[in-house]
Formats: sequence, C-alpha cells, structure tokens
Amino acid sequence: MYPVKKLYFYLLSIFSIFLLASCEDPDASPKALLNIILVDNAAKWDSVFVEIEGVDIEVLASGRDTQSRTFFLEYKSGDKRIKVSDLVGGNALLLGRNELPIGQIISAKIILGNDHSMYYDQKKYPLKVSDTSQNEILLTTSIDTEQGISYDIILDINLEKSIVKVSESPLTYGLNPTFTLTKGAGTIDISGLLKPLTLYPAVYLSDGKDTISTHTDATGKYNFRVPAGSYKIFFDAKDELYLDTAYTQDLVVSEDSLLNTITFKKKP
Repeated sequence: MYPVKKLYFYLLSIFSIFLLASCEDPDASPKALLNIILVDNAAKWDSVFVEIEGVDIEVLASGRDTQSRTFFLEYKSGDKRIKVSDLVGGNALLLGRNELPIGQIISAKIILGNDHSMYYDQKKYPLKVSDTSQNEILLTTSIDTEQGISYDIILDINLEKSIVKVSESPLTYGLNPTFTLTKGAGTIDISGLLKPLTLYPAVYLSDGKDTISTHTDATGKYNFRVPAGSYKIFFDAKDELYLDTAYTQDLVVSEDSLLNTITFKKKP
C-alpha cells in the first residue's frame, strides 16, 4: 500500500523510465502507460481482506475500430489478499501497470480470487461470493489514450455495499463485490478531519444520483476521490450519544478541497 504522495512519486519515476525506453526504440509501436489504482470506501468492519488476481483491460486500438484487444494487468504479489480496509484517508494501492496500444480503453474487468474474509468485533468471518459469476466484475468506460502519456484508472471498492449479512444464526456474511471506476485525470480529493477520535463515524457523499461512503483512519481523516462537481456531504456519528451533522448547502468543488474539521457534539 502506498500513501498517495509516495504513490504518485513512484509512478512518476516509472513513467520516466517508460519515456526513456520509448525514445531508445523508435521502431516500437505507439504506446501509452496505464496504472490501475485501488482505493476503498470503507465500512464499519474492523478489517477486510479481498483477493484480487488482476484486471482485464479492453482496448480499441487506433486503426482497429471494430476489433478490441484485451490485456491482463496482474496484481504481482505473492499474497493477492489485499487489506482493502486500510485504503482510506488518502491511501491507495498500485494494483497493476502496463503499456497499452494507443486508442480507446472501453472496459475494465476485475478478476477476483476466492479467499475473502473480514474481522468484526475481533472475530474472523469468511466472505463467500454467492454467485461465482461475481468473481469477474465488468466496468465500462471510455478513455482515449495518446502516445507517451501516463493514465490512471481508479477502482473504488465500496465495502458498505459489498458486505452483506447472510444469516443471523449462525452469524455469517457474504461478499457482493461493488466497484466504481473513475479516470484519474479530472478527479479531485475531498478530505477533512472528524473528532473525537474515539468515534468511528461514517461519511456519506452524494451527487444527487449516487451516494458513496467512507470512514476515518486512526487520525480522524477521511478522503473521497471523485470528479469535480456539486455534492452534499453527511457525517453520521454512529453513536447514540452524539448528534449527526451535515452540510445543508451544496458543496461545489473544482479542485482538491480540505473541509473544516468537524467535532461531533453530544446530545443534550
């Protein structure tokens, strides 16, 4: 896992190598560089592990408008179980990287393994995917690529929607993997701090059509990575002793925004 600043410094170094290699090989076919970055809208669970094999990227190469090609970007780790619950507060994971022919990226298919689990109240629960077809999650997109340019695709796993209770007795949970895809360029970070740190609040962000959620890290920080636009944000204390709070007016953002620190107040 890489903090965002370190992650992009790392990607910049890789991209420099990519450019040098391209200059040294003038006969090579035109290529663009693609980075797959994983983030999380965490839920209330203590920790969640999801096994990801990699991502299939479908490309319409320039000059081949009716014929697509698929490239597998493998998550190159000995242990492909990712602690996705740590990818909050601005943390992100470089899931895969590869050179692709220039043209248009039209889809990303996330390939999951079968070893998923979570810890809740210090107890481990295996997470089974009820339908094996859900081991492959297809997300469509439209990203035009040019030679010598580095592109980011951000995959956001929403654990609040992905983890479902299967039965009460015995208590079991399942995984209904829910991802969203955004293009890295043109996205912004909305972040802030919530206090007191003894709470484990939820933060909800809505554009009027969809709502995503996240939680804070150990320092009280939360972070959303979304396209510029107009949003409403709501803070749920998740504690009956405290009042919830919300921004009553639209939050219009066109660049990275650090919101004022919110301190939950106790109920009278």
